[in-house]
Amino acid sequence: MSGTGRDRLTDKTAPFATLLNMLDAYYHPEIRNDNYDALVRRSQRDRPDDTKMATFKAELTQVLQGHREGLPDDAIDVATAYDDWDSDDEFLAWLWHELYPDEAVPGQQSSE
Repeated sequence: MSGTGRDRLTDKTAPFATLLNMLDAYYHPEIRNDNYDALVRRSQRDRPDDTKMATFKAELTQVLQGHREGLPDDAIDVATAYDDWDSDDEFLAWLWHELYPDEAVPGQQSSE
């Protein structure tokens, strides 16, 4: 992905572009309080025509499974500026539980 910092979030051809763009649009601290609940609602609707949400979920799944080729190390932190987690993996696992509470986190072993 070319560019640095927030500039790379606008490159719609970059790997994981939809994931990063939606994290920035719904979770970045400048807008989190206004937009995060909308992301949760959107993720829980059964709308086959919402291709952007389907792409977001597919890209989130890939990252959680460890497939991160082309994703800069700081990209998720730049998009979200999360501060309550020690790593991208912790944040993304928490986010998955929030968005898809009835589904196991991809890439994590079941404790059952």
